Order: sequence, then structure tokens, then C-alpha cells
Amino acid sequence: MVRPLCSVLSLGLFLGFLAGCHRSLSPSSPSTLLSSATPIWQHLRVRRTTYENLKGLAQLRVHSPQGNGTLDGVVVVLERFAGVRLEGIGPFGQALFLLVSDGYRFSLYLPQERRVLSGPTSAPQSLLGLQVAPKLLPYLLMGDVPLTTLPEAGQLRYVAQDDVYLWEGDDPEEPWHYRIWFDPYRLLPIRCELSGRAGETVLQVTYADFRHVGGLTLPYQITLTQPIAAREVQWTYSEVQINAGVTSTLFQLRLPPGVEQVEID
Repeated sequence: MVRPLCSVLSLGLFLGFLAGCHRSLSPSSPSTLLSSATPIWQHLRVRRTTYENLKGLAQLRVHSPQGNGTLDGVVVVLERFAGVRLEGIGPFGQALFLLVSDGYRFSLYLPQERRVLSGPTSAPQSLLGLQVAPKLLPYLLMGDVPLTTLPEAGQLRYVAQDDVYLWEGDDPEEPWHYRIWFDPYRLLPIRCELSGRAGETVLQVTYADFRHVGGLTLPYQITLTQPIAAREVQWTYSEVQINAGVTSTLFQLRLPPGVEQVEID
């Protein structure tokens, strides 16, 4: 079913499918506390090597000062941490949008407008007020940390009140300061915050409803919030397959003739 979401179809919305994290934790603290984040990064590296691709169906909910909307049919295909295909399907099977990315460039096709928007995945885009680099989508949509390269530095501490580990650090390749909360038992991210150099929070990500699928633990609910713009995008999986096999052609866009092409820097 498509509710008022159709009125706000735009690049910002469909590249803003970023994630975040909710906890389902034991009330007792771990028997042995970590003194560094090294075991967490090692665990995530193994998880990344185990994962090849994801195929699924999801619901998208958008909350903003301009209104709220829900799209029940979004087909998701992810390959490693590069390929992305997101396809919005209407209640009568009509195509509403198609977003593809090969890890270097993205294209968003809006068939009702006969227009395609394209650009590099590395540069943050203004997406309905959400600053999101499209290259982060394949990480966030499978419940990983929004870091293309896992860090070696940074500070880790255990927050007893919330029963979580909190890591803080920077990525020399990105302009953000990161705060990432981890489940101390599964060593998986449950919440993330990206802040500017002045300390302002530009993005909050929450992961919730963790389930075991195809040998991996995956959040079925991913929420992206930008406090400054008072906008929130919630992504909820209903069907997921892990490592089921995909073809590279899924991440290539073939357009019909007469489509307007717009390049975004």
C-alpha cells in the first residue's frame, strides 16, 4: 500500500535509507569487560567477510515537518559493501522509483517524472534535509557501522547504566566525529551518531529487532534521524535472504529513451 509518501518522492528520501540501532540486552553486565575495541573490530571484520549479499522486502516510513508517509513495498538488493538496488513498488505493481549504485556512482530513476538523477557516491547529498553519502547505504542497510574502513584508534568504555560499550573516534577520510554504541554480548552496533567538527549532531542511527538470518544477526528495523531538520526515516524488513546470489546487472541502470538525465555533484 502507498500512503502519502508518494507526494514526497525525491532523491533525498530514497538515499536517506540510513539506519540506526535499538537494544535488546541482558540486564547484567558482561563477566569480563573489554579494555579496547580490538575484539569488536575483529568481530565485525569476520562478519563482513561472511556476508556476500542481501535480498529482501521492506517498508519505509517517513516523518518530517512537511508530513508523514508510508511505502509498504520496497525491494532491496545489496552486494557486499558496494552494490545497492532499491525499488519502490506501488499497490498496483507500478514502479515508483529505482535507485542503483555500484559503489562509485548512484542513479535514481523517477519514472513518473521521466527523470534520472546521478552522481558520485562519496559526496554527502542534501536528502530532504538529511546529509547522507550514498556509499554508506550498503553498510547501514545491513546493520554495520557507517565506516568504510574499520578504525584502529579511538576510545572504548563500558557504560554500566545502559549496559553498552561506547566507542568514540574519528575517520581521517571523513569529516565526522563518531560515537557508536555496541551490544556487549553480540558485539554489534545498536546506535550511532555522526557529529560535525563543532560538535553538532548531524545524523543519528538506531538498529532494532535483531534476528538470525543466513548465519548473520541482522537488525530488521533501521531508523535514521536528523535532529536539526526534525526528520526521521524508518526502514523495516519483512523478508530477508542472505547470500542467496545476485547478478551484477542488478546494479546497472538501463533507461528508456526520452528520459531527462540530471547530474548531481
